[in-house]
Amino acid sequence: MKNQIIALSSLLFLSALTSCTSLLTPAVLGNNMGYMPKAMGADTIKTLTTVSASYAGSTSPNTGTNFGLGMANINSSHTFKKVNISYGIFGYVGKAKGGDRDKNTPDLKNYLPSFQKSISGVGLRLSAGLHNTSANGNTDFRYINFENALSFEGGAYTKLRQEVYSNPIPDYVAVTNRNVLWTTGLSTEVIWRARNDHDIRHAFRFFLGGTPNFANSFRSGAKAYDEINGKNSFGWVFNYFLYIKRFSLSYEMADNVNYAQKISLGYSFQ
Repeated sequence: MKNQIIALSSLLFLSALTSCTSLLTPAVLGNNMGYMPKAMGADTIKTLTTVSASYAGSTSPNTGTNFGLGMANINSSHTFKKVNISYGIFGYVGKAKGGDRDKNTPDLKNYLPSFQKSISGVGLRLSAGLHNTSANGNTDFRYINFENALSFEGGAYTKLRQEVYSNPIPDYVAVTNRNVLWTTGLSTEVIWRARNDHDIRHAFRFFLGGTPNFANSFRSGAKAYDEINGKNSFGWVFNYFLYIKRFSLSYEMADNVNYAQKISLGYSFQ
């Protein structure tokens, strides 16, 4: 199963441009705006608590650094007549791999040596939105949601980023020392349930947002400057969500600083 997920993730990354520049970005970006299940407007029970586990694969821009993360999530949501609110906590551990292994050029000092470092972190999520329920109660249009994620990243990879940031930077390296990250933006979502079985539900969600002042937190070597000049952290996240009798599956793909994909399995308590 894990090999299949890694293979699936690699399909997304094939479209990324190969570059000799190493971009050291926080690992969680692209996977921090996770889907939080909510009760539908026509449901008798309006509160839903969900626990889930995720596998996330991502890569920094220009395929400079690769990340593999295992994530645990706990979310709670409350659905009212026209308003919904969700909040949750998540944690993650994993590995970061990057650098240049095969450089044989005489200016090797201008590149980042290869590395494999541990990652860990925790975070908070908050979402509040407006919705309309169809006349037959089978569809909710969550037409606008204000979403936020605050994460705190640590581990040996974060220490590496801070060390590189604080010293003379190799020509082909760009790095941020950020370890506290706030991502915010707006999403829209539609969810519907099967006409003959209300315990089967499907949803699609699309998020647009960014991490304020993130682009300004980078330092770079001379050759990497063009890779980050004029860039910003604005990006998108797309979700498909399937719910069957309290069990759920969420598939997510994102271009939100990092290129990312994530699969989550969960269980909801009412």
